[in-house]
Amino acid sequence: MKRSFMYYVILGSITLLTMYSCDDKVTSEPDATISGENVAGRIAEEEEEEEEENDWVAKADTLMKAIVELYLDGKPRDIWSSQYPQGGGYWDGAAVIWGHGSAFSGYTAFKHSTWDIPGLRAEVEEKYDERLLTAIDKFRNRRNGGPEAYAVYPGEGDERYYDDNIWVGTDMVNLYLLTNDMRYLERAEIVWNFVQAGTDDIMGGGVYWKEGLNSKHTCSTAPAAVLAARLYEATGEEHYLTSAKAYYSWVKEVLQDPSDYLYWDNARLSDENDPDSEIQISTAKYSYNSGQPMQAAVLLYNITNEVQYLEDAQNIAEAAHQRWFIPFESDILNESFNILEPGHVWFQGIMLRGYVELYNVDHNSEYIDDYKKTLLHAWLSDARNRDTNLINENFTGTTTQDKWEILHQGAIVEMLSQLAMTE
Repeated sequence: MKRSFMYYVILGSITLLTMYSCDDKVTSEPDATISGENVAGRIAEEEEEEEEENDWVAKADTLMKAIVELYLDGKPRDIWSSQYPQGGGYWDGAAVIWGHGSAFSGYTAFKHSTWDIPGLRAEVEEKYDERLLTAIDKFRNRRNGGPEAYAVYPGEGDERYYDDNIWVGTDMVNLYLLTNDMRYLERAEIVWNFVQAGTDDIMGGGVYWKEGLNSKHTCSTAPAAVLAARLYEATGEEHYLTSAKAYYSWVKEVLQDPSDYLYWDNARLSDENDPDSEIQISTAKYSYNSGQPMQAAVLLYNITNEVQYLEDAQNIAEAAHQRWFIPFESDILNESFNILEPGHVWFQGIMLRGYVELYNVDHNSEYIDDYKKTLLHAWLSDARNRDTNLINENFTGTTTQDKWEILHQGAIVEMLSQLAMTE
């Protein structure tokens, strides 16, 4: 076991104490006197703490409890608030479905990670299952008589995004696959029906980003492939597999950069009124936009056993690792590794889904290890606020924050839980 810095401080204190006689002048404050018995106890506590700190489930549990207390307990309508400390704004500072969905994703992953731990499993069922399902269902509407979906805020007139819905739908089908509870499958199918309303043959396929807009995005189409693949796993219905392949093929053909395997953001027609006009590409690249095609490719490999999908995923994985990790020297862990660069934490959490899916197939731990070291360093460093256990968006611990978004804290709960399931 690696010894912590405090271990050596305490050990040094013992040595210094034994070097002085009772007549020596003590210049420190009386409270600083350390007895051998107290020191031994502190060392034991340090070692016990280190063992706990290597338990990813314990970390996820700690953060899950923290976000429930800080963002949910006592809040209007029993839905997640957007930030801590509580902010004002629309709906009393409530989180939009994006942030609410992130917290739900954190819960979903945490439930998976505790499934085989009887005490925690029962606690999750008792404290979270009904409460969080009821809360997220408050966002469902049928805006303008359209198909039912999860809106930005609770309310019949609130707008709906296809990508926001797909994140929720994927959580629902994952919960169904875990529990066999039909309520989750029913909600996943509600999302699927909504996604079909956002799919057409303009630009050759793909899923729109939002009702009423004309751009088709990686962040809506690649996750749709993931959702379709999961629904195929859950039901065996062939049309889901057909859709998963079609979504994956479209996003790869239209939005993958062939020079580095990473994915651009979105495509739109140069003339909205002419479906045959030139396709224009927004070439911004974000980590989650590569993580979702990676996950979709692995899922399709698992289903079809076609090796090209696996090779696609491995190519994306290496390219994303090169792009969104940077060399880092951790004094806390006493080692060098590639840390997630300071950036959008929720994006990084979505990217991890792809890496975990790939690791479960090819067992290459390089990328997962860097995630583990990143999150362990963050947990032990000043990136974690010791009063709240919330974690800063810069995992190096070299910056300060005075407010924290549920969007990112939910993603960190998910990441800790995902890492627990790779142990």
